[in-house]
Amino acid sequence: MRSAPSVTYPVGRSVLFRRLLLVVGALGVAALVLAFVFGLGWWVLAGGLAWVIWGMTAMRTWQRQPLGRLAWVPSTEHAVDPALRTVVGHWSWSSAAYLGGVVLQRVERVHDLQAWMLLRLYNPDGARTWVWVERGSDPDRWDDLRRALWAHG
Repeated sequence: MRSAPSVTYPVGRSVLFRRLLLVVGALGVAALVLAFVFGLGWWVLAGGLAWVIWGMTAMRTWQRQPLGRLAWVPSTEHAVDPALRTVVGHWSWSSAAYLGGVVLQRVERVHDLQAWMLLRLYNPDGARTWVWVERGSDPDRWDDLRRALWAHG
């Protein structure tokens, strides 16, 4: 059986997520302008307040996106589990909070958009972390990451 290679991939703030936030923010401003044009005073005031709260929440969410490195490390011992016919190894996550890295319970592909993937990482305590990985972060290693995720995600 051919295995996915060992791969380490950078995870940062997603360009796709930023664009999505900008589009939603622009749509909110457009709705406020239309409400103002049509003379819906209370709606403009309430909508403006909701838009400011949304904007602060979106900015905080953007700033708090996890930054780190996701790695697939195939095991050197007993490389293939004969019962499952799969390659044995583990996913690990390293970041400012996990300087030495931590072995993850599992990694799930939630959405695969070819150039972007939304992943859910489960740390040893069972807590979940959502991360976007993008081809633009490391185009040379993107296919290796995708292979590892499809084989062992």
